[in-house]
Amino acid sequence: MTTARLREQDRLDVASNYSIWKARVSFLLDEYGLKAYIDNMVAVPQDTDQLNGYKKEMARAQWLIFDGI
Repeated sequence: MTTARLREQDRLDVASNYSIWKARVSFLLDEYGLKAYIDNMVAVPQDTDQLNGYKKEMARAQWLIFDGI
């Protein structure tokens, strides 16, 4: 999987561009199938294999959000 990044001009700049930033991050998370991590409560699975996938997806979603700040 390639690394997606927001362009420098698309990063969050205090509150002046929050609406645009939120939309871009939302589209990016949706593209990677991770939008549920911001729209809903994602239950932590009990199965070890599913838990590993959950952790990877959660980390990816967090990275995509933090990268845009």
